[in-house]
Amino acid sequence: MTSPFRNRQAGEGKLGCIITIAVLVILIAAAMKAWPVYYSNNELDTAINNDIAPMASRATDEEVMSQIKAKAKELDIPEALKPGAITVNITPSSGTDVPGNIHIVLRYQRPVDFYGVYSYTFVTDDTIDRTVYTNIQ
Repeated sequence: MTSPFRNRQAGEGKLGCIITIAVLVILIAAAMKAWPVYYSNNELDTAINNDIAPMASRATDEEVMSQIKAKAKELDIPEALKPGAITVNITPSSGTDVPGNIHIVLRYQRPVDFYGVYSYTFVTDDTIDRTVYTNIQ
């Protein structure tokens, strides 16, 4: 013999499962839009810190900027290619033992549209300062 209370609970687990699956689908769809933008921004920052800035000892501001823009183009970041989005300033060293400095500023915004329901703007405002030896003989 079953109690009336037990009969009224039948099927309530299905509603919770449907809601959980719907939330998961929404989160996965949002991640599919946001992840490529986040990843490419992170890759550009990593490339500048690990590859471009350390090798800038004998390069000019324009050469470093062109390297950064080439990497941004490779990573499909058109906002970084706009004028004023990247600023490079190399301060040369004053002697063989005195280091110089490279100062790189990245300032751009990348909008992400979440299927017309919501829009978010990833703001990149990074400053990278590295010590370089420019007058090594």
